[in-house]
Amino acid sequence: MNLVKPTIQHYEQIMAYREVFLERGETPYGGSSLQKFTDYHKWLDNVISQEIEELLPPHKVPVTQFLSIENGELIGLINIRHVLTPELLMNGGHIGYSIHPNRRRKGYAAEQLRLSLLEAQKLGLEQILVTCDKSNIASAKTIEKVGGILENEIKPLKSKESVLRYWIKI
Repeated sequence: MNLVKPTIQHYEQIMAYREVFLERGETPYGGSSLQKFTDYHKWLDNVISQEIEELLPPHKVPVTQFLSIENGELIGLINIRHVLTPELLMNGGHIGYSIHPNRRRKGYAAEQLRLSLLEAQKLGLEQILVTCDKSNIASAKTIEKVGGILENEIKPLKSKESVLRYWIKI
């Protein structure tokens, strides 16, 4: 598996990925709000501009978007926030990710997260925060598998359920 930045060549795979999640009533986490975009070109423009801090509104942080590709197939999405706001420190963390529903429970999430740590290190991060809903046992196991240490469990004001907060040293 490799992490690559999205390009116009990924159009069909990304829009199909989006559709699978919407059909299932799920959010494609780590996709830079992919669920909100019906126009791929607008999503791609958003992804490119969100890396440039000077182009962002004051409340937004720079984010780098990656696709997890294996043998030419889109396996998952993952993005890395370069810094944390107080809100992201409580719920969201540095990394958001998802795996295509047909590829879950095969170890892809852990590999994707492991590869993202190398990218986070390139951004100058020494440790990252990854959060997940308490009910998302698979995500918690994935985070722990790549070295996540549970700091605490909190109930953010805007969240429906408790959130587990994990730190991973790079």
